[in-house]
Amino acid sequence: MNKSKAPITLSSIVAIARNHVIGKDNGLIWHLPEDLKHFKRTTLGKPILMGRKSYESLGKPLPGRPNIVISRAFQNMPNDNPTPIYKDMEPEEPEAERKINEGPFLYASLEDGIAVMKDMAREMGVDEVFITGGGQIYKETLPYTERLYLTVLDREYEGDTFFPELNWNEWNIAAEEKHDADPVHDRPAFTFYTLEKNRN
Repeated sequence: MNKSKAPITLSSIVAIARNHVIGKDNGLIWHLPEDLKHFKRTTLGKPILMGRKSYESLGKPLPGRPNIVISRAFQNMPNDNPTPIYKDMEPEEPEAERKINEGPFLYASLEDGIAVMKDMAREMGVDEVFITGGGQIYKETLPYTERLYLTVLDREYEGDTFFPELNWNEWNIAAEEKHDADPVHDRPAFTFYTLEKNRN
């Protein structure tokens, strides 16, 4: 198949509470090491796209994958100022042999960002790209999202950022992996879902 025509799957990856909360004050509310490993394992080596606030919560691009950032203004954009969230997600430096330009690549238009992200994927020889937040970006892209990597925590949280309501009838559960609660660290039970959009 012509590389320029190769189909690229648009996926989203997110962890949500039972009440669809995903964050508060531009930060993470919970600490689930297994979910952070799941995020890295799933997205590494593939382009990711996020809004400016999500990027600012990291302070620098996540390593080992191109980082595309959508914003109407790019003044004072951090590039090498890792935050506690970044250090939580990336406790180790990437392998020295990785030769991926991580960016950030800045675009004002979500449509342009997605198009460039898919072109990058074709050049890299991968068939999937990721939406990684925040709430408004998830909402705008959900109608076009073909695959959803969803971590559902069995607890409600207070927050100010939410994932949009899902119509589960529109999705097939391709994979499901349950994890027990960890009362010692006050971590709730959670489930990893891989959802595929119905083609009907």
